[in-house]
Amino acid sequence: MLIKTAGIVLKNSKFNENDSLLVIFTRKLGKVSAVAKGARNPKSVLLSGVQPFCYSDFVLYKGKSLYTVSQCDVKQSFYKLREDLDRLTYAAYLLELVSAETREGQTNNRLFNLLGKTLLIMSNPEAELNTVLRAFEIKFLHYSGYTPQLNDCVNCGSTQQTGWKFSPKEGGLLCSNCHSIDYKAIKMSDYTLKLAKYLLVKDISEIQKLKISNFLNLELSKVLKEYIFVHINKQSFKSLDIIEKI
Repeated sequence: MLIKTAGIVLKNSKFNENDSLLVIFTRKLGKVSAVAKGARNPKSVLLSGVQPFCYSDFVLYKGKSLYTVSQCDVKQSFYKLREDLDRLTYAAYLLELVSAETREGQTNNRLFNLLGKTLLIMSNPEAELNTVLRAFEIKFLHYSGYTPQLNDCVNCGSTQQTGWKFSPKEGGLLCSNCHSIDYKAIKMSDYTLKLAKYLLVKDISEIQKLKISNFLNLELSKVLKEYIFVHINKQSFKSLDIIEKI
């Protein structure tokens, strides 16, 4: 049976001399593994559409264990990402995030749309990279079912106005009376909390040029990174390791 679906290539690895093994996040099928036969040949008609980041219309054939790419029509290659090392590396981080959380055959159209929109925004050199990354991370958590509790204390329900800490393990805020619940909880300033709430509810295209201070970015990045490590079954990202080395 042939299945036509839009998809974003998360990973492309060598399968044998001429073929590629792809991991594709598709709209209709969720994440799938597929063989692109002959795609490593420079003259292959599939070559341009099976590279990481490419957003393409795929025609897939279901085999016993893997799909086979029968046809591929490129809709957006996000080529400009490759012109900036920082943007390229952070975009690779987004692909790693999505690949780590999504399951074979489980669709998530909100996350699919978010990934495509974010890659397009990141291709624009005028977009504020830090803002877009933090917005993606918090929306990614929300669409994956791990929305952090940001409106009241996860332990007692207090709605105090200041003095918060954030507990990745407990899933959200701890008020000053409940800090002892998690001694590893991270101090979170009122401004960082407001920023997190704002980025969660605003469409990512509306905040792409919003500039945030280094302090707010670093604090929110630390909170979200620790939260991701706790709730997503992945303790390191190759792309982030590259950024740190750079």
